[in-house]
Amino acid sequence: MLSVDRVSKQYPGNPTPALEKASLDLEAGELVALIGHNGAGKSTLFDIVAGLRRPDSGTVRRDVPAAEFGWCPQREVIDWSLTVSQNIELGVALRRGTLRGVRRAASEIAEILNLGPVLHRQAQTLSGGELRRCQIARAIAGRPRLMLLDEPTTGLDPDAVRQVFDYLQDSARAGGAVLVSTHETSRFSGYCTRVVAIHRGRVLADRPTAAFLRAAPGSEDLWTAYQALTETETS
Repeated sequence: MLSVDRVSKQYPGNPTPALEKASLDLEAGELVALIGHNGAGKSTLFDIVAGLRRPDSGTVRRDVPAAEFGWCPQREVIDWSLTVSQNIELGVALRRGTLRGVRRAASEIAEILNLGPVLHRQAQTLSGGELRRCQIARAIAGRPRLMLLDEPTTGLDPDAVRQVFDYLQDSARAGGAVLVSTHETSRFSGYCTRVVAIHRGRVLADRPTAAFLRAAPGSEDLWTAYQALTETETS
């Protein structure tokens, strides 16, 4: 569903590339963790895949129509004057280009993310966690076939984190494809099917979850394995 082929990006004034010949593929049924330090290039990769930035070289191919692409960035993408319900419905309508089934899709995801009590409140009145859940719901309502989520669980309580991960896992099992950048690396190891580790703009490892965790024997934390790999890289 997604192919990133040798993508590079360098920002003016920065001698180090944000991305350097980064490649990855994402197939139906996969729930993939994108792991890396702050500044490793994760958000740049997400922005390029979403079409917000152009790579200096390399190609990106998304084999799904816009209606089947859900994207949740780290920064806030929300309509502050709209209610939670209206924000979610708008997200679905913009992707699909139609109002058909929008309300039902919005209602389903609102129930899963426990947004029912705040559905009729304006976005500008929400707490940080409520706002983040609204933004996630807006991106993934209706179960688009391809989802990209950049730190979606930031600011969420443990129950909300579990609800988001359960929903993404169910979507992948139903034939969707999901790429997630997350700091919830100990919890997410039990959900993801594969791990892509990015370090200094380069893809350091791209392995099934069990194989990735072998870098840190005895640990179920993706971050511990990532640290072991980066230490090996720099030693």
